[in-house]
Amino acid sequence: MPEPKHILQRWHPLAKLGLFALAHYASVRLGMSIVTPDEHVSAMWPASGVTLAALLLSRFRLWPALVLVGIAVEPFAYVPERLPHLSSFILSTGNLLEALLGAFVLRRYVGFRPSLERVRDMLSLLGVSVLLSTLLSASWNVPLLASFGKIPWAAWKSQWWVFWVGDAMGVLLMAPALLSWATRGLEGWSRARQGELLALLLLLALTVQLVFSWAPFDSNDYHPVTYLAFPFILWAALRFDVRGTTAALTVLAALSILHTLEGSGPFATEHVSPHSTTRSVVFLQTFLAAMAVSGLLLAAALGDRRAAQEKATHLNRELHLSLEELAHAQRALVHRERMAALGELSASIAHEVRNPLAAISNSVAALTRLASPQENGTAWELLGVMSEEIARLDHLVTGLLDFARPIEPRLFPQSLDSVVEGALESSLRSEPRAGQVRVARSLDPQLPETLLDPQLLHLALSNLFTNALQAMPQGGELRVELGREQCGGRTMASLTITDTGPGITPEVMARMFEPFYTTKAAGTGLGLAIVRRIVDAHHGCLEVRSTVGQGTTFIVHLPLGQAPGTASAA
Repeated sequence: MPEPKHILQRWHPLAKLGLFALAHYASVRLGMSIVTPDEHVSAMWPASGVTLAALLLSRFRLWPALVLVGIAVEPFAYVPERLPHLSSFILSTGNLLEALLGAFVLRRYVGFRPSLERVRDMLSLLGVSVLLSTLLSASWNVPLLASFGKIPWAAWKSQWWVFWVGDAMGVLLMAPALLSWATRGLEGWSRARQGELLALLLLLALTVQLVFSWAPFDSNDYHPVTYLAFPFILWAALRFDVRGTTAALTVLAALSILHTLEGSGPFATEHVSPHSTTRSVVFLQTFLAAMAVSGLLLAAALGDRRAAQEKATHLNRELHLSLEELAHAQRALVHRERMAALGELSASIAHEVRNPLAAISNSVAALTRLASPQENGTAWELLGVMSEEIARLDHLVTGLLDFARPIEPRLFPQSLDSVVEGALESSLRSEPRAGQVRVARSLDPQLPETLLDPQLLHLALSNLFTNALQAMPQGGELRVELGREQCGGRTMASLTITDTGPGITPEVMARMFEPFYTTKAAGTGLGLAIVRRIVDAHHGCLEVRSTVGQGTTFIVHLPLGQAPGTASAA
């Protein structure tokens, strides 16, 4: 059983012992102040609940010190005006052993949680401490009181009943309040909720004050006004769990006991007799016990329900995440299988197509050398068409091989601006209409070296530059900017490629990275898919922004390396 967590857990043991000594002394004095005139024991003993809560909130190794402090302090609280007698220490020992027995059984054998948010914890507290340990304490202490001459032997049975009920009420009213508030405090309550609780307690205090300030009724009268406090207990249980319920019960018990002992309220009687006060207190204790048990069990049941709902929500969230992970794994598996099949297909195509394609290309080249453009105009044109189609087929096979080949970049420190400049110059040389495009460069020479694969990155950037040039067949402006920016909490290199072409429609942008999807008559639809795979392999990201009629911007984000010297050393 793990040790309980509460707001006093980090206190020094001596501070805990001092706080317990003060609380125990005050609770004993409070219990002595509500001894009825015709009885010799208290109608409610708050010290029993205080001691039990202190033990349940403490580690096992602190229990002997707590018990010794309680035994030493309690006799001085009985009669502060004079030194205690030996019999007082014997009686206080019985009272402390009562709490020790209840706490030991709850912690060792029941698996008790001090927050009291489960019905089993509340039932365990009621069964073990309110019934079992207090019964044993009454059976031990009342004969001792009679043997010490504190009470007459003839009144043993009646005093035993009052002693047991007083101890049980002390545990029932004090222990849940101390345990629940010490473990959670105001946790989980907003300011509005705290204001609502304060309003509840004030309204309850006003109601109890009005009901119990009336003159006493006849003992045979029916008093429905007594139960006006019950809706407030229900309100507290429904809205404020065990903490709010114990606060409401504390207000109810304090005011009702005070007025009943003063002879007012529905439980006081008009007929004065030797046992009138005792009868009033018994009626009041029955009322408080019914209210406390009902409210605390309802609050604990609602706590169980909330815990079950939270657990179900947590399980649903975990299930949803597991399903997402499974779907992602399935998509990755399907992608790998497709890529494997595509790799096999590409290898077969390269083997079966490129060999005859090379023979056809050589034959066309030979016929082109033999043909005369002036005498064989039609044949010359057909040979040109054949050469173009052979080049297109070779480009398609090369694209298939590039796309199907696993991309595993060989990273080492490299200057990014040199790779960008090389890819740009390569695209300008290969594109026939590049002379009509103005190129504006803005590269950062102070950009640190980064880990990259120059060949793969050259291939990706050449695709992007070529697409930008082909988007401006009538001329335009190509802007290339290389710098750095913050992305995802880290500094990354940012390459921006902007053209002034016709832009990309939303329908095309949604599918532009799909393999084999293209809007070009001679395209393969593999260029941008390869670009994205290369950027992802470099742990970067690719971003596209486009406005129809104004142009398109591709932004490549790549993680920067360390300083040049450090990166080279690495």
